[in-house]
Amino acid sequence: MRHALPLLLLVVGCATSPPPPRVQRRAKGPWPPVPAVEMPTGDTSIPIDLLRDVADALLELPGAKVCGSVEQRPIVGLSTEYCSTVYVVGDRNSLSWRVTEPTKGNHERCRPSFAVEDDDYPASQVWVVGYVHNHLCGSPPSSNDLARWPQDAFDAYVAMAEVRLIPSNGQPGNPVPAAYKNTGIDMASAIVAERPDGTRVYLRYFTTGEVEQWSDARAGWVSLGACAPRLPDSRNRPRPPQCSPEPLHLLRE
Repeated sequence: MRHALPLLLLVVGCATSPPPPRVQRRAKGPWPPVPAVEMPTGDTSIPIDLLRDVADALLELPGAKVCGSVEQRPIVGLSTEYCSTVYVVGDRNSLSWRVTEPTKGNHERCRPSFAVEDDDYPASQVWVVGYVHNHLCGSPPSSNDLARWPQDAFDAYVAMAEVRLIPSNGQPGNPVPAAYKNTGIDMASAIVAERPDGTRVYLRYFTTGEVEQWSDARAGWVSLGACAPRLPDSRNRPRPPQCSPEPLHLLRE
């Protein structure tokens, strides 16, 4: 990114999710600061209310937005990444989105859990679908997360957090995707980019290539265009996707 400022970024996706650890550490849920969100009618991707609530809660944690003012890099001992597991509970006719209590990492990374113990539902009604973490400074080491996004769409923004969705329920030997009324949860990446004045932009990037932005004025998601991945450069570094239109333009509200 051209502006090396701290950036809150919430990302949801399945293509680059790390494999679950061999020894499953069970995360505790739900996390009280993030209310459960009922699956919205007609939209089976991650809902705007959960994106807003998770971003608010994660960025209030100690060190979650700390970034060096000169080099715009995480500060050892002060900057802190946190990971929460994203999951849904219930059955095909009634699902709700939840997140677990976050685990604390360091200035470089945090480790999510892919197994959840929920206070209200048995394991048979818990589907682990992803994880969320705050993204420090918009810089390495986790800036590769952003290389798969059309970066021009949020280049001048500050603060980040990240979410990824994984199409599995996390049950040992039974990786059945979560479904709502016979429709599987729609895998999409999502970003929350925060401006210097504290206002935020919410984006979703689907596996079909479509990029959407949340519009408060229209109370819904608005398509900005479509993007396709590109091969790495000559040094095998990831490149942002090719988009149409190029560049993508955010809504101005």
